[in-house]
Amino acid sequence: MDVLQLVPGIFLGVDTQGVVGPGFRGLWGYEGKILLMVDGKEMNELLYSTLQLGNEFPVELIERVEVVRGPGSVIYGGNAELAVINVVTRGVQGGTDVLVSGSYGQFTSGPNFGNSYARRGGVLSGRYVFESVPGLSAFVSGSLGQGQRSSGTYVDLEGTSVSLAGNSALDPAVVQAGVGYRDIQASFLFHRYGTTTSSGFGTATTAPLTANFESYHGELIGKFHPTERIEIIPRINVTFQRPWTDQNQESESYYDKTARRLRARLIGRWAPIDELQITLGGDAMFDNAQLNGPADVGLQTSFAGANAIDYRTFGGFVELFSENPIVNVAAGARYDNNSAVGGALVPRAVIFRSFGPVNLKGLFSLAFRWPGIENLNLGTSTTPQCQPLCAERTTVFEFEGSVDLTKRARISANVFNIGIDAPIAYTSDPATGAEGYLNLGRQGTTGAEVAFRIRGKWGYVNANYSLYVPTLAVDVPNYQAPGRTDMFLAAPNHRAMVTASVKPVKWLSLAPTVLVFGPRVALGPLDDMGNDTTTSIPTQVLANFAVRIDDVPVKGLNMSLGVYNLFGTNYGFVQPYTGGHAPLPALGREVMLRVGYLFEPTYE
Repeated sequence: MDVLQLVPGIFLGVDTQGVVGPGFRGLWGYEGKILLMVDGKEMNELLYSTLQLGNEFPVELIERVEVVRGPGSVIYGGNAELAVINVVTRGVQGGTDVLVSGSYGQFTSGPNFGNSYARRGGVLSGRYVFESVPGLSAFVSGSLGQGQRSSGTYVDLEGTSVSLAGNSALDPAVVQAGVGYRDIQASFLFHRYGTTTSSGFGTATTAPLTANFESYHGELIGKFHPTERIEIIPRINVTFQRPWTDQNQESESYYDKTARRLRARLIGRWAPIDELQITLGGDAMFDNAQLNGPADVGLQTSFAGANAIDYRTFGGFVELFSENPIVNVAAGARYDNNSAVGGALVPRAVIFRSFGPVNLKGLFSLAFRWPGIENLNLGTSTTPQCQPLCAERTTVFEFEGSVDLTKRARISANVFNIGIDAPIAYTSDPATGAEGYLNLGRQGTTGAEVAFRIRGKWGYVNANYSLYVPTLAVDVPNYQAPGRTDMFLAAPNHRAMVTASVKPVKWLSLAPTVLVFGPRVALGPLDDMGNDTTTSIPTQVLANFAVRIDDVPVKGLNMSLGVYNLFGTNYGFVQPYTGGHAPLPALGREVMLRVGYLFEPTYE
């Protein structure tokens, strides 16, 4: 979550049960519109297609985070409608090493020591390259953590308050393992994310509700080169998940379902001439979900009277890439067919050209989002051709330009327009509490982003600013701030960020970060007529500062001491739709100490 806050266009909001996820360019993307992957393994849970953030994956294991700020449906399919995030971990690539790391973060205020820790955890990771068998390597890593969403007080829309200290757990566990031989790799990822919250479904609760997310991912991938101009990449994924689980049948949040996916993908790349590359791919996905307990208890419903359900999706895509002296072009299309929803065809075209230090790019793309298993199960569309739901369809136009001011400094800017047809929106019946999903109208945004970065031996500075305005807000009132057409709920129209890492000496790094969030709009209490009202959240500043020491006094040893939320800003997460949830307080001021040691043996 802390890393993604630095990306232009991304904002954070709260869903039910205190879970936080991302939106993009003013549009709520947490439920199925943004794809999150770890080393290419899709992490969105399969029932609602959501992705959870906050003390969720140890940053010590991350090599880099790749973000496609735009539609990725042509390559990745139905959860890559707005953006794609791929977390690349230490994995099997690299030399023999062992990493040990521990961290402890403490709130600067709290009712007592036991409830005032913010985040704490440990990581152990190792890679081994077999010198006796060239091309053979293996890795394994494990981490355990504990954390809290906040130590603040949650006040619901009826004025009832509850302390989140000790009642907003975020407890992750991650295990990775894999082996690689030349261009073939087999890997495994176990991820468990235990959460509790006293904000419930919007109403403050005396006892925290539980929602646990557990997933297992296995993958086998290979790369083959029959000739210098042909590459073939087969990939097989197996996913097993138990998301949103609360096994207490006495709880109002009782939910216990299993989801499975088997996915096979084959990609081929062919370069018939130096100026042209052709990529062809095929996908097959087999999804299954089933109940692990009784239906119609707590939040658990059957699948239209059945205890299990199956879906199948088959698709194919093609993309042409031409790099030539006139203009570079990437154009492609994807067609998928889902057994419950039908077919979706999406094309994409990108043109780009460099004129010395000036780079220009234009993009047009269609994208789509498949409804998740529970979206279909709870779908209540009244449109005859959308039974129970249709896929969302998105159209994106974007133009970007950049200028290399020097070899180490670049400024870039882009303008975009996004329109979503028939977005899948969450609804609930105020009288019965029954939830459901509908395809509703259209929504969209228009905006611009500007970024600057400079890097040198002394360190780096990155800065960006993003702006969005709704273009089709009135068609989908679920996301619109009641009584306003200039803003969506939760998303700031304006957002700016500056982050840096400066090295006054080789072994010392100073890292400040400042994020500025423009005014936001949240739901307020109902008025005397029972209508929604709004609450305005003014411009807020979230500032962090860290000091890091590397290779002192022992090579491979690093230590950092940082302060998160330096000014103690009362920053919170807003619900991006009219779901009855008041703003959820985020972390207060936190002081964190992290110590790590990377042992890298050398060979003669």
